[in-house]
Amino acid sequence: MLFFAFLLLAQPAPIGPPSATQRPSLTAEGPAGWREDFDGLWRHRDESGAEKKLEQTLQQILAVDPRSFEANWRLAALYNWEADAKETDEKAALGKKAWEAADKAVAANAGDVHGHYNAAVGIGLYSEGVGIITALSQGLEGKFRDRILAALRIDKDYLNGAPQVVWGRYFFKLPWPKRDVDQATKVLSEAVRAHPENLRAKIYLADCYADGDKVDEGTKLVQQVLNAPPGDDPPEERRMKKKARNWIDAHGPPNTAQ
Repeated sequence: MLFFAFLLLAQPAPIGPPSATQRPSLTAEGPAGWREDFDGLWRHRDESGAEKKLEQTLQQILAVDPRSFEANWRLAALYNWEADAKETDEKAALGKKAWEAADKAVAANAGDVHGHYNAAVGIGLYSEGVGIITALSQGLEGKFRDRILAALRIDKDYLNGAPQVVWGRYFFKLPWPKRDVDQATKVLSEAVRAHPENLRAKIYLADCYADGDKVDEGTKLVQQVLNAPPGDDPPEERRMKKKARNWIDAHGPPNTAQ
């Protein structure tokens, strides 16, 4: 789902502990430049070893300031990114860690979208991991709605409309009788209209079309994902293009008959 548009930086050097004479003094915000370093590496987070380096950076900050808003929301975003590629127990465990870190960010700055959004995504991923029915039995629907609705109120256009995409996907993923594909289609159509560069929104809307026996319409959207030029978040784009190829494999190639 996430979370992420940062300036393109050169391939960062491996993160390692500075020597005693080089180690900068820590403040409440952490060592100077850590956010810029993190955000630069974030653009390479799907490369070997990057996720581990990103977490190490954040854990160093949180060891000094456990309530750090900037570190906690980034940690939640990292766990959500990792959970999105996992299944069952691993997905649930990472989603829960994301939710917990994001709630700490909300406690530090309730007026910012980052914490609410990442907490909602974490709850959603946890729910997918344990199973939606189990999550509903644990009373998580209200917790999810509180956080995603807060994100929508604060900034519905954050990350190219990411809160809208999560909100639309929520209606699609619910089990009967709560499931509402029409509402999912409505929300996701608006997200795609307002943010045509959001590849995840297009894939999720394609799922809605396929569910309604409109596979050709869904395929057109998925082809847009496959043909999309490079954007602001290369790892997310690579992941979405892979999902798009899987979608085509599952639903068949485009219908080119006249």
